[in-house]
Amino acid sequence: MLICVKGDEVKMKSGEIGVVTDTWGIARNWCKLKMSDGSIVITMTENIDSIIRCNHLKRTGRKQ
Repeated sequence: MLICVKGDEVKMKSGEIGVVTDTWGIARNWCKLKMSDGSIVITMTENIDSIIRCNHLKRTGRKQ
């Protein structure tokens, strides 16, 4: 299971890239993404292939 947090840049299984603007859910995790063309997409985390850039690592000062 992939865990995304607000501000992460993610790549979807369809190849599109977006930034996580909101997350919610307990049994099934949902994300609201702002895509590169400006559109908003609501999807389950199962449709996300990978995290390109982690926002939470920048805040903690850890290196990727």
